[in-house]
Amino acid sequence: MPDVLSWDYETRSPINLITHGAYVYATDPGTGIYNLGWAFNDEPPQVWHPGEPFPQRMVDHINNGGIIQAWNAAFERLITWYVLCPDYGVPEPAMEQFRCTAARARAHGLPSSLENCTRALGTGIYKNPEGTRLIKEYCAQNVPWEGIPPADQALMDLYAAGDVDAERSVTQFLRELTDDEWYEYHLNEHLNDFGIPIDTAMAAAALEYAEDVRVDVDAKVLTLTDGKVASTRKRNERDAWVLPQLTENQIKLITNKAKGKISFDEAHRTALLVHPELPPKIAAYLDLVAEAGGATIGKYKAMALRQIEGRVNGILQWNGAGQTGRFSSLGLQFHNLRRDSFDYPEPIIDDLMSGYELDDVTTTLARLVRSTVYRPDGLTWFDWSSIEGRVAPWLSDSPAGEAKLQLYIDGVDPYKVNAASYFDVHYDDVTKDQRQAGKLQELALQFLGGVGALHVMGQASGVHLEDAEAELLRDAWRKLNPWAKSFGAQLDNAAIKAIGTPGEWFHAGRVAYAFDGGDWLWCRLPSGRLLAYFQPRREFVETPWGDEHLAVTVLWGSGKPKVGEDWPRRGMHAGLWLENVTQAAAADILREAVIRIDDAGLDIVLTVHDEVVVEGHCVEQLGAIMLQMPAWAVGLPLDGEGDSGTRYGK
Repeated sequence: MPDVLSWDYETRSPINLITHGAYVYATDPGTGIYNLGWAFNDEPPQVWHPGEPFPQRMVDHINNGGIIQAWNAAFERLITWYVLCPDYGVPEPAMEQFRCTAARARAHGLPSSLENCTRALGTGIYKNPEGTRLIKEYCAQNVPWEGIPPADQALMDLYAAGDVDAERSVTQFLRELTDDEWYEYHLNEHLNDFGIPIDTAMAAAALEYAEDVRVDVDAKVLTLTDGKVASTRKRNERDAWVLPQLTENQIKLITNKAKGKISFDEAHRTALLVHPELPPKIAAYLDLVAEAGGATIGKYKAMALRQIEGRVNGILQWNGAGQTGRFSSLGLQFHNLRRDSFDYPEPIIDDLMSGYELDDVTTTLARLVRSTVYRPDGLTWFDWSSIEGRVAPWLSDSPAGEAKLQLYIDGVDPYKVNAASYFDVHYDDVTKDQRQAGKLQELALQFLGGVGALHVMGQASGVHLEDAEAELLRDAWRKLNPWAKSFGAQLDNAAIKAIGTPGEWFHAGRVAYAFDGGDWLWCRLPSGRLLAYFQPRREFVETPWGDEHLAVTVLWGSGKPKVGEDWPRRGMHAGLWLENVTQAAAADILREAVIRIDDAGLDIVLTVHDEVVVEGHCVEQLGAIMLQMPAWAVGLPLDGEGDSGTRYGK
């Protein structure tokens, strides 16, 4: 086996890493290295300091193209390229020499944080708890090494060496990624290095409206609450208005379990927003809290702070949604943009840049975010149409699934088909409002959601449904789409059987499950990629309606335990299996498309869900590449549409 070099830096800088990002941090001339913890293979870690001779063994390893393994390797790579190599004469490793252990962990559905990942796995080797203090007192304050007391210098060295050990303890649980997966990871890093072109002047102008946004949100809160809450910052008023409208279970969703206090941070708001019986006014209030907290302004601020010569680097996270392998955003969140961007934004942008008062400033700025991606020489974007709606029935590999796919092949609108069936009207006579109901069915029920899912989706679309109507919509869609419930049950059954018979593959449609008899349940996708579920068990779990049934439970990678408790587990079910494999297969289509687009010489600047943005005006070329069928996806009908302009649009 070739040698693997693990390493971990401790650094200092006048730049705030959290707000400015790794690229601005690493390229700032004031950024320096405290130490470098390193080790080959399973050898004990060593620590190098600037001013000491750089170990020849590491130099030889770099020159020979050896693998460098690190947690969040992008940061280690950038510090290596922009600080270590130019300042200390170390040869520059190639991009492809870096392997990211955090990326491997995400590919296994595990946490992206090294501390959380070691806790979730129970490796017994954890990050030094002194690290947080050391970072706050020295790294973040840009204190020179000579200014750190000797005792804390020793702790800093132990911290670097300990991170090497902690990272290696995680790798013992992980499969090695395939060559194809590492190729995708490195391509994603090249895209991050290339960056997104930003209209920095527009972003700066938008930031000047930050106070106007807060005033606008407060006015909306006052109106929404009938004068009872004057601002999202008035906690006592907020709690007096919000809490009496919530059930006991809903209040638990916004209670910080560790502190025992009500919390309206993003994680708790999100948990409450998806509750099926949340009052519409509370949902509207939570949306306003997000705006007041800077959801929109935060994007413009990130653009201003993270840009280098008009480009923002490093926002795409490969395998960011670890359980499925979808891309996600880092720092500058582009995966939650509003879809109602302006068709003709230039007049509004002119008003923004001129300092004129904007109508409904909060909403206007939110709708303009997409347009901040700007290149005078042109941008092109292309988006697949209803890709999850096509992938899910295709994966079922069933006659009922084929019937659903035939709608797409024939150019028939599934939303109108749903509506025609539910309202008992002819397809051609479906009204706009009726089609909206059919769309609601499709989006809410595809992953076996029920009345609650319809309520949540309806609230997001401004549609109020009574329980009785929601039940009728649910039953009508399931009757029209029998493949969904049947396929979900097959997935659940295959996973349960796999755990009972280690080493054997159990098929459901076009996917299969196998248990290795130890820590991992594997799901093999049509592409051959594996989804991973840690520590699977078969046990009886209670349903929301009070019944018990046999289910697979697994460690919940994106969860987090209460203080002193074990890492949480989650019960899998038919709808969740179906959602995972559908989103994962759709992600595989995007992964292959990105490679083909890059091979064609097009410069990719961004991927957002099922959409790709490239530089230049090339709608036909980009569309032709994205509509190519992967070799493993025969029979899957793809379609989509694109456009181009100087600003990213929709």
